[in-house]
Amino acid sequence: MKNILKITFFAFLLISIGSCTNDKDPVVTANGLNLKPITPSSPFVLSPINGDNDVTTLTWDAVDNGVPTSPSVYEIQIAKAGANFAAPIVASLSSTATTFVWKEGYLNALLLANGFLPDLAADLDVRVKSTLGIEFNTFVQYSNAITIKVTPFSQAAFAFTKVGADPALAPKTLSSSFFTTDTEGYSWLEVGDYKFYTSVQNKFASTNPFYGKDASGALALNGTPINIATAGYYRIMADTGAKTFSLTLITAWGIIGDAKVFGAANSLPPMTYDPAVKKWKIVISLKGGKSFKFRANSSDVINLGIGDAGAGSADYAGPTMKYNGATISVPGLSTSTLPYIVTLDLSNPRNYSYTFIKQ
Repeated sequence: MKNILKITFFAFLLISIGSCTNDKDPVVTANGLNLKPITPSSPFVLSPINGDNDVTTLTWDAVDNGVPTSPSVYEIQIAKAGANFAAPIVASLSSTATTFVWKEGYLNALLLANGFLPDLAADLDVRVKSTLGIEFNTFVQYSNAITIKVTPFSQAAFAFTKVGADPALAPKTLSSSFFTTDTEGYSWLEVGDYKFYTSVQNKFASTNPFYGKDASGALALNGTPINIATAGYYRIMADTGAKTFSLTLITAWGIIGDAKVFGAANSLPPMTYDPAVKKWKIVISLKGGKSFKFRANSSDVINLGIGDAGAGSADYAGPTMKYNGATISVPGLSTSTLPYIVTLDLSNPRNYSYTFIKQ
């Protein structure tokens, strides 16, 4: 009886071992990822006209990993054509979706940020990357590549250049976004005749197209030069969409607000412009726990506070400051009054900044 039990036990053991030996874990395999023909097809000439339009829709088949799995995560990659994706650029959000729409603003900003020049057609290879798994033990597949041609555009900008001078060294103006033409900037200007030179492939040169004024005083391509009769510091504005320009002489910037010891409602004493560093400066006593902002020409027409109005807004002055923005808080208790060096830097169009440092 014992022998029978032993034989039976070993028989079951052999069956179990055989069963374990024949079981196989599922193994993923690279069975393919197909990027479908891009519709509409290239060439794509991007443009700021009529807003942020769709460029094209990219669609691909769900990846075949060889076994049933959770969905893979996809991303679109682009690279300079013929470079074998040596330095791929991610050109989409990562998701499990099998389609993605390229918008003009997104694709244009991506190309410019990665060194592609505006107004110059770029040959690009496009592919889709799929990733199965997270962080470790990931399984990656790539689709077939498709070559396209895309021409990006530059943000509206001018070099306000004295006749005979180099536009590359002239003061610049910049629009509030890629899809607006409302350029502005600040600079000291000498007496003389000026032209608004455009940029070509991110370069300002005297051979580039320029704007002046027509007989009615409107901004006009190849127009007559614009005269500056009084030397001084100016707010320079030009809008090709509206065909307008303006040159506002800034006699002084000043500080207003309850942080001032005297004259909270006026902007006296005025700040002083330092041409060596292109900044407005003042040493002034400010009260802790209070606030202030900047205004020009002792008027609220041009005033700057803190905040981000958002690209495209008329109040956009960069990520730090905005026209008609909030007041700037001074640290400390309301019982403390301390001297500060306050500066206002308007030398970078649409990217203005300030500092206030306790002495």
